[in-house]
Amino acid sequence: MDSRLLLHTFLVFLLLLIPAGALYWLERKKLARFCFVFGRMVVQLVVLCLVVWGLFKASNAWVSNLWLMAVAVGASWLVQKRCGGQGRNLMPVVACGLYVSVFVVGLWLLFVLPVRVFDVRWFVPVMALLMGHSTSMLIRGLSTYLSALKADEQQYEFLRGNGVPHLKALQPFMRRALLAVVQPTFANLKVLALTSMPLLLVGLLLGGFSPLNAFVLMIYMVIGCISASVLTLGITIFMLDRLLFDKFGKMK
Repeated sequence: MDSRLLLHTFLVFLLLLIPAGALYWLERKKLARFCFVFGRMVVQLVVLCLVVWGLFKASNAWVSNLWLMAVAVGASWLVQKRCGGQGRNLMPVVACGLYVSVFVVGLWLLFVLPVRVFDVRWFVPVMALLMGHSTSMLIRGLSTYLSALKADEQQYEFLRGNGVPHLKALQPFMRRALLAVVQPTFANLKVLALTSMPLLLVGLLLGGFSPLNAFVLMIYMVIGCISASVLTLGITIFMLDRLLFDKFGKMK
């Protein structure tokens, strides 16, 4: 790190005096919390940058794939924590669902883009973006699915008792889970061009992309995020079937 970068970093950090000064003047109790949260964010970014630096140094498809598996396991822990699972260990199933869906959709996007599929410069950002979106949407969808099964177990038993096949009887619950994933996406798409998309556009432009290429890449990523989140939900629900039901289709 050269002296100019250190100087520029120091000058940028001086901008923190604006929010810190406002908190000190108006809400002094929150100032320590602000400093702690910002410091934790910096530490997390340092760790992330070290991991990415290691991936770039290795520049190996197998290492990148192992990184994606590790991220999927970490994300599955977060999903397990948020969804509960009614005492069940959902992590292996969720990790598998996340990894398979993100890997398939990510490879498709990287294949469409005029780049090397396992080039770390593209593989890591694309997979990370898909994984982050899929994880947040899976938390919504899976928690809705599990809650609906628990609350309306009698509806499922009624359908099964009337001769409805197992998968057909689950459709109302899967529909609720799908809507829990899709409806927030619809809502976000309405304001996407005014919120997070300009930040991505600025990043792509700073990275040397032309406006047209940046626009096309953003469309690719939006479609990829939506597809990966729905695919993750579908794979996870179908793999959970053995954990939730016995061989006769009765809830455990």
